[in-house]
Amino acid sequence: MYADTRRTAGSGHAVQAWMSRFHDQVCVHHSLWIGRAVESPSYQFDLTDLPEIVHAQRRHSRLLRKYDPWLIGACYQNCSKFWHALVQHQYRIGERADRLLRLCPRDRQVRPWDPRRYAAVYPEIVENMSLFASSYWRGLAMSADDHQFAQFRAEFARRLPQESPLRTSARPWFLRQLKITAQEIHAAAERSRLPGVT
Repeated sequence: MYADTRRTAGSGHAVQAWMSRFHDQVCVHHSLWIGRAVESPSYQFDLTDLPEIVHAQRRHSRLLRKYDPWLIGACYQNCSKFWHALVQHQYRIGERADRLLRLCPRDRQVRPWDPRRYAAVYPEIVENMSLFASSYWRGLAMSADDHQFAQFRAEFARRLPQESPLRTSARPWFLRQLKITAQEIHAAAERSRLPGVT
């Protein structure tokens, strides 16, 4: 946990709140992006017109209440990394492009570390987290059985449907990364159960 100074929507007055490193991306009360790539209150921005991002924070918080915090921390780290790599490999979801356009209507070039870039994919990251947090789905993702792994792939595609197929060269990478992401999250969950890990 660490202290964060954030603006209140409308008034511009700063308030101080305590937040976690991974789990507080949105100030739900003020509809502000306060998470990744926000280095000071001046980097925060209003999400009033993007309720799906605020909803993603509420869902993230529900996952945190349902599962072990270590597991959800590992899910956030690994699913963020995976999702940003997917975007680079041309995994296209229309909602993300629409969100980015609404966040940056006059800016065609969004810089790599711009917090708006992270906010635009946050709902997909949380959807991804909910899938990998489930021991059932994670088990299917790690399975050596082709039928079980195909079930996981179908569920991933159902929850996060892409607009067009991945390039041929990206497909093997995608299938490998599904398994690797599941394995890394599973390993983190197992480590959290070791004595002395708090």
